[in-house]
Amino acid sequence: MKDAAPQPVFLSDYTPFGYLVEDVHLTFRLDPQATRVISRIRFRPNPDTTDRGFFLHGEQLRLVTARIDGATITPRITERGLTCDVPDAPFTFQAEVEIAPAANTALEGLYLSNGMYCTQCEAEGFRKITFYPDRPDVMSVFTVRIEGSEPVKLSNGNPTAQGDGWAEWHDPWPKPAYLFALVAGDLVAHADRFTTASGRDVALNIWVRPDDQGKCAFGMEALKRAMLWDEKAYGREYDLDIFNIVAVDDFNMGAMENKGLNIFNSSCVLASPDTSTDANYERIEAIIAHEYFHNWTGNRITCRDWFQLCLKEGLTVFRDAQFTSDIRSAPVKRISDVIALRARQFREDNGPLAHPVRPSSFVEINNFYTATVYEKGAELVGMLKTLVGDDAYAAALDTYFDRHDGQAVTIEDWLKVFEDVTGRDLSQFKRWYTDAGTPRLRVSDAWQDGTYTLTFRQMTPPTPGQPDKAPRVIPIAVGLLNPNGDEVLPTTLLEMTEAEQSFAFPGLATKPVPSILRGFSAPVILERATDNSERAFLLAHDTDPFNKWEAGRALGRDMLMRMALTGGDADAAYLDALRAVLRDDSLDPAFRALALRPPAQDDIAQALHDAGHTPDPQAIYQAADRLGQQMAGHMADLLQGLYQAMAVPGPYSPDAEAAGKRDLQGLVLSLLTRRDGGQTARAQFAAADNMTQQLTALSCLMARQLGQQESQAFHDQWRHDRLVMDKWFALTVAHARPEDAAAGAAELAAHPDFNIRNPNRFRAVFGALAGHAAGFHHASGQGYATLADWLIRLDPINPQTTARMCAAFETWRRYDSARQAHARAALQRILATDTLSRDTTEMVSRILDA
Repeated sequence: MKDAAPQPVFLSDYTPFGYLVEDVHLTFRLDPQATRVISRIRFRPNPDTTDRGFFLHGEQLRLVTARIDGATITPRITERGLTCDVPDAPFTFQAEVEIAPAANTALEGLYLSNGMYCTQCEAEGFRKITFYPDRPDVMSVFTVRIEGSEPVKLSNGNPTAQGDGWAEWHDPWPKPAYLFALVAGDLVAHADRFTTASGRDVALNIWVRPDDQGKCAFGMEALKRAMLWDEKAYGREYDLDIFNIVAVDDFNMGAMENKGLNIFNSSCVLASPDTSTDANYERIEAIIAHEYFHNWTGNRITCRDWFQLCLKEGLTVFRDAQFTSDIRSAPVKRISDVIALRARQFREDNGPLAHPVRPSSFVEINNFYTATVYEKGAELVGMLKTLVGDDAYAAALDTYFDRHDGQAVTIEDWLKVFEDVTGRDLSQFKRWYTDAGTPRLRVSDAWQDGTYTLTFRQMTPPTPGQPDKAPRVIPIAVGLLNPNGDEVLPTTLLEMTEAEQSFAFPGLATKPVPSILRGFSAPVILERATDNSERAFLLAHDTDPFNKWEAGRALGRDMLMRMALTGGDADAAYLDALRAVLRDDSLDPAFRALALRPPAQDDIAQALHDAGHTPDPQAIYQAADRLGQQMAGHMADLLQGLYQAMAVPGPYSPDAEAAGKRDLQGLVLSLLTRRDGGQTARAQFAAADNMTQQLTALSCLMARQLGQQESQAFHDQWRHDRLVMDKWFALTVAHARPEDAAAGAAELAAHPDFNIRNPNRFRAVFGALAGHAAGFHHASGQGYATLADWLIRLDPINPQTTARMCAAFETWRRYDSARQAHARAALQRILATDTLSRDTTEMVSRILDA
């Protein structure tokens, strides 16, 4: 039978734990079926609270013995943990428990991945290892002994001793239990060293399975770049003698920042030209930087409770975006981040899963590792930096590190630092953290006697539990251009604080063309009555790269909306504008590729919904296909020459310049494939000496239903490489005809290489189905039914992955009544499943109830 409805946890109920933990000693006697964990924990009363309730979290543990100060006790044990009577004075708690790593398919706590022991403790996995106050505000020093036959045994901190069948580690920096890590297995190290700014020598290792040793060099170089960047940009040095990364095949997330021992999903650290695309390389570089940057923004300073998750994640996402911008193309990075923000976070804000950047309650914290917490959280840090300026931001971060090192803190602590450094009152800015939803910023203008006036009105729609929203502080970066395309007002920051506010610009000779929200200076939806001639003007003349791209995106969005509604063709003016961008050699190839890609089909569905229409996914799919065909025809005379011009000579390099050229070449190839029946793509596939070109060619062919032979050849060539096969599974679903997508996903799930227990493989198939807008939302309802079938199968194995993939259903109410009925039936079928996990129950309930 299904458990009773899980009860929410509220931020307002926070109280400190009644005891401080002075130190923790853990011994692991590894065994796949019966690992013994022996703990010795020294507690003392917490002087900051009078609440002396003693509760230790613990789940799926078999208690062998428990002692206080050496005396055996019989504690009271529930499904959630352990309670017992303790002295009102310092004492030592000891316990021995037994756990079964081989049976742990949820990949949370201590588990086995292809024979390798590994852990994942964020957010609440440590309670599946031993009894402990598993909360982020309880920080302590850990000493760990690992006993077993595995040749490599790793944990947090520095190695202190080892012998035959054992190894010991000590982490001198206090940390919460969610940062604990252990890895043991048959591993080899790709080793290097790094000398910090103060001259300390640090040993670096990327630990992998023996067959993967040749795929570590790029990850190591990315790590060293990140370490150097953090020293120069933030003054943060590494603080241990050794830094280890381990690649794990079965992992629910991308990576985890455990102190001194980062555990990575293999797909986020292993790279080689033969098996990894340019996008893989850039993602690996960013994720390695992100997890390393957590050493200070997450580890040395952590979050007081899980409601403050955005504090460590938003700040670290912002820092990794700065890093990528500095070493690659800042405009391309900003545009790419906004595309992802709109696709994931704006969609979240606009649906049943909307929640504040800092939620006020949750049922299952694993469900709040969201785009709102991460990506919108990063946008808030960026807005703060914009509002206070670069120098004040740097001073505030120095103060933050000095004031809160070694502490578990809150959003209030974070904002107080900025208030103290700048003298600003940030109480209104705090609404960005506490209020859900994406503000709509409506703009009107006026021109009179040489003065141009912009008037802004802000409004945030109701979200679940928050019907009314007060005005927020919105930084609006604006520039003005005259009719000749010259900039008459360089980028100027306007600070909006009222529901309606006007800004005047006097002394102008002619009415200007405004460039508003430059650099996407705030995560808002800009609403302004304009026409395509002005957008084409900005596409041609705007000096701000983001708004130059945005003008083209707006042209494409409005045209695709019209084409989906009327069945018409693309506008000649739009095609002319894209042609001009394609042939403009002064523009970065990566920027040109971004500008030439029309908005995603899901974006068009949301835009139609916002405009009062009921989107038809099939009509949008057909409109996008017509647009591609007409783009190929309109630019036919340019394609072959540009394809050749973007060829990158010499050995493969993942650097930004070469990757940008391959990206533009790939876009041109997709247009060429529509004209030459796949001739050029087949030639590229056959001659490719790197995965980017091989996979691009295969994708172009499969998108036109031309690549059956090449798909089989790719499968046969790479069937023994698990990460490349993930690409093949995903591509096969992504390029299926809409009517075949659901059946194709189900067929692939019967493939001998499909493994439901591996999150990467499951996401490759069913994440691709969810991302195939016309296939998932097919009128037959088979997309909904198929995903529901497999989520029901996955939930008892891996609740975290199941719950996160339920988000595919969050837009179900935007479609017609027949599709809504299919989606509702699928969701209700999931919810009716016996023994459905807390994670999935919460997600499906929120999606259905909104």
